[in-house]
Amino acid sequence: MQKTAWDSGTRLLHVGLSTTLTFELFDGFWVSDPNTRLYFIIHEWVGLLAATVLMVEWLWIYADGQSKILFPWNSDGISVIKTDILALFKGKLPQAGRTVGLPGFWHGIGILSMTGLAVTGVLIFLVIPGGRGASSSSAGAAAFTMLSGVHREISYVAWVYWIGHVSAAVLHQVRGDPVFRAIFLGTTSLRK
Repeated sequence: MQKTAWDSGTRLLHVGLSTTLTFELFDGFWVSDPNTRLYFIIHEWVGLLAATVLMVEWLWIYADGQSKILFPWNSDGISVIKTDILALFKGKLPQAGRTVGLPGFWHGIGILSMTGLAVTGVLIFLVIPGGRGASSSSAGAAAFTMLSGVHREISYVAWVYWIGHVSAAVLHQVRGDPVFRAIFLGTTSLRK
């Protein structure tokens, strides 16, 4: 059960990330079709906004000391993750919120995959052939093709993260854990 609400900085960043990154994932379905050039242009600019929000998120992770929660890659952290996974097979959801274990690790995977998309997306923006990016040479076209392939591959990991994250949040909510209220409203109880 979520015991504490999220602070306002984390909540604001979550709204920014969830809005821009969800839009980008779904908009990504239409960007490869030459007949939908407008979607590609929108994808570029919302992607730059998402990259900016992610950059602020990384600063927040550092300033707020969340690294040990999001990246518990030592023996103690891995042990807690294993315990959480075994509990899942017994029908028990791990505690939601700022905890070391599967939820923190999963958020870390999300941050890393979305950062991979942001980095490759910004690089793609810089090498777009035809003069719109920083490069209009044939080397730019080759870089565009290579980076687009890497960007697409990372998007598969991002989709796995997104589906898992949203599914876990819905499961917590259905089981009576006020995760949506905690992250979006900053409270874990109904106001009286």
